Amino acid sequence: MTGRVVLELPAKAEFLLLARLAATSVGRSAGASEETIADLKLAVTEAVANAVRHAYPPDDPGRVTVELQATPGHLEIVVSDTGKGVGDADLEGSGGEPAGESGMGLSIIRAIADEVDVGAGAEGRGTRVRFACVLGEPG
Repeated sequence: MTGRVVLELPAKAEFLLLARLAATSVGRSAGASEETIADLKLAVTEAVANAVRHAYPPDDPGRVTVELQATPGHLEIVVSDTGKGVGDADLEGSGGEPAGESGMGLSIIRAIADEVDVGAGAEGRGTRVRFACVLGEPG
């Protein structure tokens, strides 16, 4: 399957499930294994949860965009926001952050995905997390 799905969601925790469902559906349509789909769901959850938690102030939740692109043998996901963005120190991984639930999202995504890019969002605002998985065995 080749195709692209774009979701624009309020940056609220109750929309994490919708992002996970989209990742599951696109992953299955692209022929990803159940193990890869489980990994993708976790990575999407972490990326969207980071935007929900960190991009916007609580009284102005903003929006999160989730783009899922399937091409033969490849699945790419981009999660972006126009919030406050991440600093260079935040991109280094755990970089002195305490272990635990907070601060592990990017490390989890890097462990799961075959490719990961993190940087500024559109027009230099917010954060853009792009990760991709190779599906199946290379031919």
